[in-house]
Amino acid sequence: MKSVFPYRVLSGDVRLRVDGLLVDNVPAALDAHVSDAHQVVALQALTASNENWHEVRLKVSATADVNELADGPWHEVVCVAVVTNRRANVHTAVRLSSAGPGRWIGDVELPRGEHVGRSELTVRMVATVDGVPGRLIGTAADPWYVSFTAKQPIADRVIPMRWVEFSKQEGFEQYVDDPWLLDFDAGEPVLHLNSEVDGLREALQRSGNSEQRILGEVLGAQIATEVWASLFGSALYATELDGGQVVWPEGWLGDVLRELLPDMYPDVDMEEKLAELVVERTAGGSGTDLQRRLHHAAGRRALRTRKLSTGLRDLRRLSTKKES
Repeated sequence: MKSVFPYRVLSGDVRLRVDGLLVDNVPAALDAHVSDAHQVVALQALTASNENWHEVRLKVSATADVNELADGPWHEVVCVAVVTNRRANVHTAVRLSSAGPGRWIGDVELPRGEHVGRSELTVRMVATVDGVPGRLIGTAADPWYVSFTAKQPIADRVIPMRWVEFSKQEGFEQYVDDPWLLDFDAGEPVLHLNSEVDGLREALQRSGNSEQRILGEVLGAQIATEVWASLFGSALYATELDGGQVVWPEGWLGDVLRELLPDMYPDVDMEEKLAELVVERTAGGSGTDLQRRLHHAAGRRALRTRKLSTGLRDLRRLSTKKES
């Protein structure tokens, strides 16, 4: 998504739900495979009952703010479900049908043989704006993930966050001016937030004024980007080779590698590329290309570009209101 749009777009959330699941046209238990809270569809367990299944069909629905749609400068609004699998080079768009004001429904088919690992499912709102058709005016706030390897529909691990006075925390003496710090000392990552940084808590908890809440969204994305990058660096240094074969690190570190590598190297076998990165690390390579790809992938995971774009747009609107 572009960082700035030269036209008005939706400021409210576009929401996506998975309302049904069919396997080879046979309804499957939704609770066993789909989590609305985590926005995950897990398909690995299907193999236990039917190892030869060929295709799943998701019944989806999307909603957007009815009043904002009615008041906006757009016409011929269309809602499209989009499925992406970078490792398999899959990009599919399905137009959803209107089911009343601000609601669309439809079916999304995912052939088993065309997808690898995990696919991303989202929706996009497209309309004619200022006489120009096909303009993007909104996307789902958060994508769904359809995992062909997960047995349970659970979300990714969550890093605990703790507010700490850095000047009074043992071992943090040299970091008193830092707003946050990712710590691995306990074996699991913990994100420490410096409560002594003026305004940081209000911004991140969205408890201040409008400008602080907007800053909090952008700042949260920046923190998430740095956390992803730091976790990847630790994961890469924890990865070893045994007879030329990758020995994946366990727990968090292995999960981070599996999440980021497909975004960093979408057209390359993940295990082969990881082995190559370990060799480069031990040989003392510069890592310039790696850092560029990591910065992009971490920012994408943190939704950095979208949150920055939304923040800049909202700030412009606040500025316009104050001037008027």
